[in-house]
Amino acid sequence: MSYNYRNQIFTFILAIAIIAGSTLSVGAPSFAANFSDIENHWAKSYVEKVTTYNAVAGYPDGTFKPDDNVKRIEFIAIIVNSLGVDVRSQLQGEYWGQPFIEAALEGGLIRTNEYGDMDESTFNKNISREELASIVVNAYDKSGGSVDPIVLNEASSRLSDMGTVSLGYYKNAVASVALDFISGYTDGTFAPKQHASRAEAAVLSYKLLVKLGIITDLKLPLNIVLSKTTLKQGDLLKISIYHAASASEIALVQDLYPNFKWYDHNSYIQGYIPTNYSTTPGRYSLKFTDSETGIKLSKDIEIIARDFRVQKLTVDPNVEASTRNDDAYAEYDKYFTPSRELSSPVKYYTKSFILPTIGRLSTEFGESRTVNGAQTAYRHSGIDIAAPRGVEVLSTNTGNVTLAMPLILTGNSIVIDHGEGLFSVYFHLDKLFVSEGELVERGQLIGSVGSTGFSTGPHLHFTMSYYQFNIEPGYILYDRSITKDNYMEIMK
Repeated sequence: MSYNYRNQIFTFILAIAIIAGSTLSVGAPSFAANFSDIENHWAKSYVEKVTTYNAVAGYPDGTFKPDDNVKRIEFIAIIVNSLGVDVRSQLQGEYWGQPFIEAALEGGLIRTNEYGDMDESTFNKNISREELASIVVNAYDKSGGSVDPIVLNEASSRLSDMGTVSLGYYKNAVASVALDFISGYTDGTFAPKQHASRAEAAVLSYKLLVKLGIITDLKLPLNIVLSKTTLKQGDLLKISIYHAASASEIALVQDLYPNFKWYDHNSYIQGYIPTNYSTTPGRYSLKFTDSETGIKLSKDIEIIARDFRVQKLTVDPNVEASTRNDDAYAEYDKYFTPSRELSSPVKYYTKSFILPTIGRLSTEFGESRTVNGAQTAYRHSGIDIAAPRGVEVLSTNTGNVTLAMPLILTGNSIVIDHGEGLFSVYFHLDKLFVSEGELVERGQLIGSVGSTGFSTGPHLHFTMSYYQFNIEPGYILYDRSITKDNYMEIMK
């Protein structure tokens, strides 16, 4: 494959060929596609858009299956359709994909024997991201497209794992990044050997149609995606909005969390609504308004009640008196409370969260307590993991340490800001191995299990919070609550 590196307009002959041979709609498309399984999916607007151009299609049962792997022949057909190639009719008894394979070979989208045995079983295999990138770049190149050599050179190092791309696909993989067909994952990787999804295939079809000048209206409708529509008390709702002009133009009215805010992720905006034991179960409406267009949209969610345990503690009266007093509470308010007030607007982490230490789950999130027979007014803000003194405590994820000091009430304490309002908290440590202002990595040793502060024995009190609003750590780590009933299963 060769590139013409000058900025050029697609040739007149190509334009005539596309118009003459195309089965695509040349008029203003309507969003008529209605698949039953894309309503709360990030790729919804892309799928609906390219469907109106007959580039992609769903299944007979009315689904699109956006998260299913896309097969080689499916993607080849999508790109052939996107180009508007006039494909011959399928012969009786013939493999349905054969006409598309012939069109792809003739058009230079794939190479002869690129996949070894070019038989039906080969083309029915899942396509990798490097194969997918190669096909769409070939389609762009054969249509007269060009790429700036400076951008091409820069793209070779834009994603961290470009060196793992197969040699035969490397040049096209770099070009796919330069042309923004492939933007990479949030961790900065291309993931060339990973299988691509049908949603990703639809997005590539959209990007190709835009670059070919077939799609000229680049304004896609707002797509609101909720991480879930049913939550148990303690869960964290994530709201993502795609195709918004800016965060400042999207207003949200809701009754769950008064301090809601948006975070800008360039291609979308995102915000969070935390829940915990204080959240009243029931149905709630989230009302969105786009001030730029005046469009109003609404989404409903349901908060489900959770059964919280009651724990009876017996504490040495001397320990209680020395750690739960006015001085202790004043110190706690002075140092701990402000440690979760400010958060980086950008996430520090790209990987999943991990449990900081291993031991026995002694207290669940949200438990109410009696201490020496007296009912407490507070609920347990995290989970307690009992373990021998000195056992390592690791950072649950990458972040910035906003507190690392001994406190009368909670003992040796650490707070880590992970960005976008998400914090992790570690109490009762025996030793501290980090300092305030230090950037720590996921899995880094930050302390050791102890029994400092108001404590009945060696354990780690581990809390996750959205700013100062405590949430169930299990939903951040495992997308479910951590209980005494499932703790051993989770730890396997």
